[in-house]
Amino acid sequence: MTESRILVVEDEAIVAMGIKQKLEDLGHQVVDVVFTGENAVETALKMEPDLILMDIVLKGNMDGIEAAAKIRNQLDIPVIYLTAYSDEEVLERARMTEPYGYIIKPFKKSELNANIEMALYKHAEDQKKSETVKKQILADFYDFILNSMPTTANQSDEEIKNTLLKIFASRLEEEMRPRFERELGDTVEEQNLNDLESIYNAYLDWVAHLFADFGVQTKIEPKGHLHLFKFLNCPWIDDAKKKPIFCLNCQAIMQQTYDWTGMEGKVEKKATIADGSDMCVFKFNVPFMKKN
Repeated sequence: MTESRILVVEDEAIVAMGIKQKLEDLGHQVVDVVFTGENAVETALKMEPDLILMDIVLKGNMDGIEAAAKIRNQLDIPVIYLTAYSDEEVLERARMTEPYGYIIKPFKKSELNANIEMALYKHAEDQKKSETVKKQILADFYDFILNSMPTTANQSDEEIKNTLLKIFASRLEEEMRPRFERELGDTVEEQNLNDLESIYNAYLDWVAHLFADFGVQTKIEPKGHLHLFKFLNCPWIDDAKKKPIFCLNCQAIMQQTYDWTGMEGKVEKKATIADGSDMCVFKFNVPFMKKN
């Protein structure tokens, strides 16, 4: 059995301590025990555990399913749900977050161990498949940028930048917009989203997942009507430093996809890793979020 770092999310203190004891008896390290969805997201992003045991029903504004979805959009961590219920509607919501298992409470140590071992094994296999897909995606992305470069050398830097942004925008319209409308549209319909804030958050999740496919880790920092969308790494950093035009494609994606939502506001590039910053940062200015 492999020793793993596990985060426990359970709002009943006595139950949480029992789970922690079972995990330690099995040889695992419990990185933390938290009681709310908000703390689960914060701790997962900070500690990056190997696996999360997530109670579905939590006290507070965010349940375990919503917390798992937010974590999944930023980190590739397997989640096993813990629940005392088998309500079909709840399970359907949970299935949408693609968990690695469900355990009905109360459960035995042997059942917990079997679920953890299977989840870790399946996740490792999924990562192998994902790496293969990501390599192909990155290769396609690289070709996309190179094929978009203007052939003329007569243009000024600003003219080249504007030309590239137009080329990227045109290709995104053709190659990415159908996927955007299909996937975000499905989310809005399936989750019955009917207010701007919910649709905006679903859009941010979609963009985070898109860049995760490119191998980019992201972090979103909300500050009222201003949201900072941060790229924590850059898979093509060496090329971007040599040819900063690589960064224009990410800029085009951020600005163009937001325009497709039809929502009020704008997206601005604030910093890039290629320019020497610690991370790429885009600022969303969304007036309808001012009250938050």
